[in-house]
Amino acid sequence: MRAFRPAQFAQLSNMARDEPVTSPTRGEVTGASRQLYAIAVALCAAVCIAQSTPARAQDALSRWEAAFPTASAPQRVYFRAHYADEGGRAHELQVWREGDVRLRRKTDAAIDLYLEKSASGEYVYRLVDHHRGIVARAERTTLYRIGVFADWAALAHVLNIPRREYAVTAPPHSELPIRDDCRWNRLEVMTPGSSASASDICWSAQWGLPLAIRTKGESAFSVDEVRTFEPGPETFSVAPEGFLQIDADPDADVSD
Repeated sequence: MRAFRPAQFAQLSNMARDEPVTSPTRGEVTGASRQLYAIAVALCAAVCIAQSTPARAQDALSRWEAAFPTASAPQRVYFRAHYADEGGRAHELQVWREGDVRLRRKTDAAIDLYLEKSASGEYVYRLVDHHRGIVARAERTTLYRIGVFADWAALAHVLNIPRREYAVTAPPHSELPIRDDCRWNRLEVMTPGSSASASDICWSAQWGLPLAIRTKGESAFSVDEVRTFEPGPETFSVAPEGFLQIDADPDADVSD
């Protein structure tokens, strides 16, 4: 398995945020580094969508959990949803969630992201980029070092705990579709020097996830199917044949 240091990964991740996926043109990205650049782009595509912040103060967490509860959700939940990215492109997201132990997120047919809790209680992340033929492994502490705060809650339950001050209020119901399977809340995130950004979120306490998110009156996220599931041998299996294996953790042996 190929390994590389967090500093290298951070540099590539920053480049991934600055460069389009289809145009890795910087001169320093050559040879084997192109493979690392590609996985940094893929990791951002799969993880940064649900990026959250490290744990906030307990009172803020309590407020968040009161507005968006997850405790009564079944142990095993599968859902399929569609959403639009910042460029307006449509994507399909599938998620298999098993308690707080295992998770799989499949974005279109391109990327699978697997999380599994280790014996130490840390989560191990494995990303499979089917288009590039790469499997990358990293622990949460490694992702923190490069500024990717992708915690279990954000990845498993879709919503991020905002980094800034926020308010949860009841939205004007006349502006929203009537639903009996979830409850609408308006989430406003305070941005210094500008007006607060607002999203209307129809939260299902039964499933522990939003069934719909609307921004500026338009649908931004919508669940098409949600149910319980029984995992099969392939549900959480990460075993693509012939893929390049990359280990991003600092304890791994570093090779050129």
